[in-house]
Amino acid sequence: MYRSTLLFQRASALLILLGGIGGAASASAGEMSVAALGAGYTAYDAPLGLSTELRIDLRGEVAARCRMAAPPMLAQQLDFNRDGQAQANFGLDCNAPFQLRVRSGEGSFAAESAREGIASHIPYEVSIDVDTDAGRNALGWCRADQLSDQASGGCVFGTGSGWSSGDATAIDRTGTMKLRWSGRGEAEAPALGRYRDTIVVELTVRS
Repeated sequence: MYRSTLLFQRASALLILLGGIGGAASASAGEMSVAALGAGYTAYDAPLGLSTELRIDLRGEVAARCRMAAPPMLAQQLDFNRDGQAQANFGLDCNAPFQLRVRSGEGSFAAESAREGIASHIPYEVSIDVDTDAGRNALGWCRADQLSDQASGGCVFGTGSGWSSGDATAIDRTGTMKLRWSGRGEAEAPALGRYRDTIVVELTVRS
């Protein structure tokens, strides 16, 4: 019994000694860390964390555009022996104010083959309606000869830079093109054969 008590006391003394050594080692390491921060610095002065700021600059650009999203399509065959009319819708996509101009390649329906006693050309007229974000605009009727490159004036959408939308845009809007012509009179040469013309619609961003 006496021997057991003595071994227990020695073991306890050894644990206390190791605990003291361990504590001393920890204290020494802590003191060395604080000392490394410089003179006068203590653990009480340790920063709690500085605020950080992240700034991200974002930039974008939208280019000006004006295009015909869907061209006018005149699917029906035109009959020039009597008064007639045709029309076609077209799509507009203009995110900026724009100019619209219509040109006629021949200034009329021109005969593909010239023949004596047969009409060489058939006059016709064009009208344009344009829907903008500010409302619909009926631009009126113009003769095809007023839409040729040689025309000097007389049509709001046929000469110069064409019709201006002002400050209005036309995003996902529509327009309508109409054609009309008169049948040949008794005193006029008859229409016979094939006649054709090319209409060009120009859309440009207004400068």
